[in-house]
Amino acid sequence: MPRITTLLLLSTLMVLSGCSSLRFPGVYRIDIPQGNFVTEDMLAQLQPGMTPDQVRFALGAPTLIDPFTANVWFYPMTYRPGKGDNVSQKIAVYFEGGVYSRYEGQVIDDFKAKTSGRNDRELQQKAEQRQKESD
Repeated sequence: MPRITTLLLLSTLMVLSGCSSLRFPGVYRIDIPQGNFVTEDMLAQLQPGMTPDQVRFALGAPTLIDPFTANVWFYPMTYRPGKGDNVSQKIAVYFEGGVYSRYEGQVIDDFKAKTSGRNDRELQQKAEQRQKESD
């Protein structure tokens, strides 16, 4: 009987440990940025007729180049904060005739506000209040 209870407990723990969507109170979760973050300033540097090397210099190396459509580069980005909502963006860069022609996708508005943890923003606000009070 104790062996069955131990096996049941171990199997339950293994199943629960595989559930990454569960949030246990008091457990620290790290921020996980994945992919390439592309800003409006970076996209503003792109001009039709640029070579792939020039585009790579402006935006960085693409996260994905599909071997079946090598004329499209993908710059996906996902930011999973330990606390808060996930933020993501998808930028696709198109080439025609071996040179840059256009891009599709939208840049995340106010990225810093969306990715800063709630505690970070609260600490920043407290610091600003103390600065105002001391002035």
